[in-house]
Amino acid sequence: MRYKLEIEYDGTAYSGWQTQPNANTIQDEIEKALKIILKSPVKITGSGRTDAGVHARGQVAHFDFHNHIDTKRTLQSLFGLLPRDIAVYSLTPVESSFHSRFDAKERVYHYYFSNKPLPLLSHCTTYWWHELDIERMNKAASFLKGDTDCTSFTPADDEQPHLRCIFYDAQIIKGAYRKPHCFQIRANRFLRSVVRSLMGTLIEVGRGTTSVEMFEQLIKHPDRTKAGPTAPAKGLVLHKVVY
Repeated sequence: MRYKLEIEYDGTAYSGWQTQPNANTIQDEIEKALKIILKSPVKITGSGRTDAGVHARGQVAHFDFHNHIDTKRTLQSLFGLLPRDIAVYSLTPVESSFHSRFDAKERVYHYYFSNKPLPLLSHCTTYWWHELDIERMNKAASFLKGDTDCTSFTPADDEQPHLRCIFYDAQIIKGAYRKPHCFQIRANRFLRSVVRSLMGTLIEVGRGTTSVEMFEQLIKHPDRTKAGPTAPAKGLVLHKVVY
């Protein structure tokens, strides 16, 4: 049978989602816990990778197991076995054809940032000590709507067949008192580091060191060397995966 997991985690202490040599990852921790509970090794497949230090509120994964699982008891055991910075909130049987990665229609990321200290949110908020023009940043972000060439915001060594994403929404929600600003972006797919690169460039727009027109040109005439720096991982959260 195939089972679907819905997962939340603080990625601060981990080298990302996916298993890799000589590193501690989210996938490793969940597989270790499942092996203890089910008394058999399992391999889980996530909806996508998150990089080192990136968090998730709505990561989705699946795995196959040869016997029926008591999902309620297994979920309770996972709460007990997993580190406090990882939680599996849902464990449900699904059709054998379900695939957490290939069936995903949309993914939603949030990036949290502030120019003031927020001690209780410091693990998931990036700080820039500059006054930022959020209206100007949103004007720039509006150019991301639709089928977009992301070459300007993708590492030069990315070997994807193509570097286009279809963005359905991209906007910055202005923070309130003691709450961070939030860059919300929704697309059919995301390339490696693309949200963090977009965020870094939008910060330059907010500071006034990059114009809205320059941001538009990065989309129309891609050039990675002219984009801003890649924003730190700590502010990025995989918010939701839509099926």
